[in-house]
Amino acid sequence: MPPPSSGPIFASDFSEEPYWWLDAPPRHIAPTPLPARVDVAIVGSGYTGLSSGLALARGGRNVLVLEAGVPGQGASTRNAGNVSRTLKWSFDGLAQRYGIERATAYYREAALAIEHLDHVIRSEQIDCLFKRTGRYYAAHSARAYEALGREVEMLRTRVGYEAEMVPRSAQRAHVGTDDYFGGQVVHGPGYLHGALYHRGLLDRALAAGVALAPHTRVTGILRDGAEFRVRTARGDVRARNVVLATNALTGRDGPIFEYMRRRLVPVRAYAVATAPVAPELIRAIVPGGRPIITSHKVVFHIQPTPDGTRLIYGGYAGRNDANLRTTAAKLHAHFVRPFPALGQVPIARCWDGYFAFTFDYLPHIGEHEGVHYFLGCCGTGIPLGSYLGNKLAKRILGQSESETAFDAIPFPTMPFYSGEPWFLPGIVRYYAARDALPV
Repeated sequence: MPPPSSGPIFASDFSEEPYWWLDAPPRHIAPTPLPARVDVAIVGSGYTGLSSGLALARGGRNVLVLEAGVPGQGASTRNAGNVSRTLKWSFDGLAQRYGIERATAYYREAALAIEHLDHVIRSEQIDCLFKRTGRYYAAHSARAYEALGREVEMLRTRVGYEAEMVPRSAQRAHVGTDDYFGGQVVHGPGYLHGALYHRGLLDRALAAGVALAPHTRVTGILRDGAEFRVRTARGDVRARNVVLATNALTGRDGPIFEYMRRRLVPVRAYAVATAPVAPELIRAIVPGGRPIITSHKVVFHIQPTPDGTRLIYGGYAGRNDANLRTTAAKLHAHFVRPFPALGQVPIARCWDGYFAFTFDYLPHIGEHEGVHYFLGCCGTGIPLGSYLGNKLAKRILGQSESETAFDAIPFPTMPFYSGEPWFLPGIVRYYAARDALPV
């Protein structure tokens, strides 16, 4: 293989816009006058807000989605396209903390979220290149391989996952390097084109009668008798119900927003897309065709684009580099070590986005002072945002099957935390040092 320095790092047409925007840039929709009253006001036009709005409109509700900027400019088109049915907690970690029954319920719910996503994409005929290839979890150390092995049998017997361990001697069928210590294959997850999926949801929601108000920042939500007064930069709207779907972009816009903000940790994440790559080089790096996710606490990942023409890789979440070229160069250096052939493949795109962690590493769905919410995707926003957004709609419509395993989980915060994660750089450095230990 060629040495790491065999080619330029950046393509001549390098851009800091998400790769997904080549095919589906955020849609600029001109604002129209706001209605005086609606049945449901939804704050946020990502996967959660649109999924909820689509189901509510089809259920006969008059729905308005309020978006501070351009629909699709946030995490829904800034992700790496990974569709996971695992949670940030490992199954073993969840079982130790919450008990085997609750761990099983949480993981089964994550599996249901992917099945719901699959159903939506198929039934709505959304062309977003969804591929259910499974995932390969690459062990970055011998200890990590042992940890993956301890939980694989529980995933099979308790949750019903199809999963198996891959020893180091056999990992070349899944990942084109010997640098990892083996890994775990989990069948069922996959990846998709995040912006095309968002565009499909947006088109279906608009066709169902959902009204969209772009460039309309919500500045407060006030209880007013049996209704809510939703205050915006463009005027007030009265609504019977309100859904909060702002996730990592939850701002300081009144007591309800402040309450949620204190329970969310916005984390900056980065991804890179290469210039077009020869198919044989993609097969050499990702021979199994599955997304490869490392077992680092702060994970790294690499996978083909859904159309099979490029590679996407990412990592270093939680860091805050001065510019994206610096981050792209760091990611390039990280991945060239296990995959020297990447040294000849320039970077065409590097972008960032934010997702929201919670202090208990679990997603949270519920109701606070009458306002419905799903927040804290913890990195699994594509399936969970779609699934739990639909669950919120079922609750408002009074339909059955609105319950989830994540109901009634206390939503913790930390003393003196106001939504600015001052502690995050230190935590990231600690985990990076722990991941680097030679064990």
